[in-house]
Amino acid sequence: MANILLLADEAYGARLKSDLEYIGHQVEHVILRGRSNLPPIPTNGIDLTIIDPESSLDRLAQAIADLQQQHSTNDSSLLVITDEMTALNLDFSLGISDFVIKPYSLREFEARLRLALWNDDNPPDDHTLKIDDLVINMARYEVRVKGSVVELTLKEYELLKHLVTHEARVFTRSDLLDSIWGYDYYGGMRTVDVHIRRLRSKLGESGKAITTVRGVGYKFDPP
Repeated sequence: MANILLLADEAYGARLKSDLEYIGHQVEHVILRGRSNLPPIPTNGIDLTIIDPESSLDRLAQAIADLQQQHSTNDSSLLVITDEMTALNLDFSLGISDFVIKPYSLREFEARLRLALWNDDNPPDDHTLKIDDLVINMARYEVRVKGSVVELTLKEYELLKHLVTHEARVFTRSDLLDSIWGYDYYGGMRTVDVHIRRLRSKLGESGKAITTVRGVGYKFDPP
């Protein structure tokens, strides 16, 4: 059994809640009302969030933004129920884990729920690095913080991956310049400082793990 937060309109949400409870889950239904902001929502103990935005991408984005504003540390999976046309335009950088096309089969719905819950409970694969809220997918050259994609340049990505895969090891600026830009790069040491500063800014709280070792260089040292 999972504790599910359901965001949907009153009528359709009531049916969804009934179906989810029928297959053994506990459901907290919060009614979506157009573009109105969500009321305060306690998400402690929530294993999964389901949103039915009634085929409105704007409504979906607003609901996710409201959730993130209220609960910036909430890292439960996010499942969207939508139609085929809207599914083609879903923005997964919002933190969407998966989607279900309606009208849905309850058997398929249950399988999607199990997969989402399983992914939350299991460690990442060999191509993924996960440190607290920071996730680096090395197969897709993708970086996420709290589920949201962080847009990095190739050099920023390579610099971050290099530091993370050598956690706690201190690198001089010269080491990083040689490893990331190559021995034949003619730029100055300031190039490294600029990229470190940009990384910290883009990664937010996760960027604080990139620490400066005074007089030496940098290291990745999460708390």
